[in-house]
Amino acid sequence: MSKQGYTVLGWIVWQVGRRVARRKLAGARVKLGVGAAVAIALAVGIAAARAGGEE
Repeated sequence: MSKQGYTVLGWIVWQVGRRVARRKLAGARVKLGVGAAVAIALAVGIAAARAGGEE
């Protein structure tokens, strides 16, 4: 294979890899956001329960 062929092949692999990485990162961001929302909701619920129990 010529140098130009390897260059084109490398470019294609780079583009595909970049798209796959973006999709995986987007999925991870959604999961992290959901996890953070659940953690905040639990913390607020625990704080409210403690404040209600002290009165």
